[in-house]
Amino acid sequence: MPELLISEITRMADGFCVIGLMSHQAGFSSLRPMPRVGFAWRPFPYRRADRVAFELSLVPLAAPHLEDRQSASHSRLGAVSEGELVDSLKRAEVASAARDLFGCKVHPNPRRGPGLYIEPAEGSRSICGCAIENISFSFRFYPQRNIRASLRLESGDRLDSLPWVDHDWLRFADHLWKLSQGTANVRQRLQTFFNRKIREHLLSSSTPFARIGLTRPGDDSHCWLMLDSVFPLPRKKWLEEFD
Repeated sequence: MPELLISEITRMADGFCVIGLMSHQAGFSSLRPMPRVGFAWRPFPYRRADRVAFELSLVPLAAPHLEDRQSASHSRLGAVSEGELVDSLKRAEVASAARDLFGCKVHPNPRRGPGLYIEPAEGSRSICGCAIENISFSFRFYPQRNIRASLRLESGDRLDSLPWVDHDWLRFADHLWKLSQGTANVRQRLQTFFNRKIREHLLSSSTPFARIGLTRPGDDSHCWLMLDSVFPLPRKKWLEEFD
């Protein structure tokens, strides 16, 4: 059975969307193993950086989600380090400018609200990695809605107000939220902590790297950009820095 290196586990309604890397001679390609029914796993029995063997088969594909595969039996083969995972991601789909993320133009929200989107038929893929030069976070509507993140890419392009769906990072934020119940201004304290301490940890690392994904087309027929992953991943010791 083909082996995938699990690279993304993102929250999708009450389940998880998963992406893995398949090795080939030129590097790696992203594939999206899906359960027998629907798009979301409930639950997903593996962790990011696990090596998992899947029985994969093609399903009817619609641009830009050309990575979709139906999965049947699966089993864990082992795991790699976070550093090895990031090295593999840098040998998969990467871009330094917004127009190269999905092979098409990225549009601002036509209603002048938050977020960016592409036209589905124009996209040649639905996931891409990028080095990040800067990052900031908004907890304005958290926890009822997603944390939002804004990135600056190597090209200088900005990706503003992307919903952050990374399960590991959201679990980290949720833990801080629960610890802080009963104290004043929790949402603002979290935003300040992330925009100072967490931003510093990310940008001072040797691997400030992100993966940008796309939603399925909604009622507006657009595929909206999401922040699927941010590396480095959260460390338990960083919890101690939250005052």
